[in-house]
Amino acid sequence: MQVSASSGRCYQLRFSRKCLSYRATSSPDLIDLSSQPKLYRCFRRDSIHVRAAQNVTVEKGQGGAMRPPARVLLTNDDGPESTFFQAWVQHVKDVLKWNYVVCIPGQQQSFVSKCISHGPLQVTHIDSRTMHVNGSPATCSNLAIHSLVPDVDFVVSGPNVGHNVGRASVLSSGTLGAAMEASLAHKKAIAISFPFNGWGSWTDDDIATAVQMAGNVATQLWEEWQSDDVQADVFNVNVPLGFKTVDGTPVKPEVLRTTVDMQSQYSSLYKAIDNQEGGYEWGPKGLKPFDLPAPTAGGDVAAVKAGHVSISALRTGFIQPTAKV
Repeated sequence: MQVSASSGRCYQLRFSRKCLSYRATSSPDLIDLSSQPKLYRCFRRDSIHVRAAQNVTVEKGQGGAMRPPARVLLTNDDGPESTFFQAWVQHVKDVLKWNYVVCIPGQQQSFVSKCISHGPLQVTHIDSRTMHVNGSPATCSNLAIHSLVPDVDFVVSGPNVGHNVGRASVLSSGTLGAAMEASLAHKKAIAISFPFNGWGSWTDDDIATAVQMAGNVATQLWEEWQSDDVQADVFNVNVPLGFKTVDGTPVKPEVLRTTVDMQSQYSSLYKAIDNQEGGYEWGPKGLKPFDLPAPTAGGDVAAVKAGHVSISALRTGFIQPTAKV
């Protein structure tokens, strides 16, 4: 590994591997990246730019290589039928070559946040690495970490079928719920989401590109977490499917560090059932994240709307504001 000076108080580290790239947004409301070992990468082979940080300690394996996760728990909220999840598991196995185990709901469990199933629960072993549970995503996470595979040290939830950006989605997502449950067990956890624009709206190449980007981001976040300076409990990652085009030319997405857009909200989630006294059914309505008239600068909604990858660092706690005396 070679280290050489670069402009802007950055240092260039040379690695013999291909990586995706990160860039920090300039909003003053974002995390102070200068105090953390965040990586801003370009779409060039063997090049990573790291902003200078103080007292950074990174755990290395033998020969100076970054230590991979001992075992990764893969979970989701869409269940076993998710095309995105199936492609992601294959990528983890064949490309990332991580030691992994799958523990997911046996059926679709979207929009349940960190709901915990009281049981009784049934764990169905599909194969030596895959388990289905008749419970929520957070239940799968808790059960796997504490009862089924206690040596897990990294949890990746998703990719979700549909973006999870903005306050309303982040607080409601089962994908985020599973990651938050893992963080309560002191496990490093990330939630990944891909967009949903209707069934069949993506190509195999779109999925392959998104999975590759997600793998690069997941690997980098794991590496960042080996430093004592990273304060995030969970990273929320949103990845586009394919590239946006400008004048017919595909534009590779940037990877942006973002905040959660607090403008996002919804109103009623239910509607009355015709001809049924007191009956209601699922019928959410209200403001959608991408309908915001002016998305917050530096926020996740703005980044994803522009076709970029969004990474938001989250804390799994309700932080009290300073009381006015």
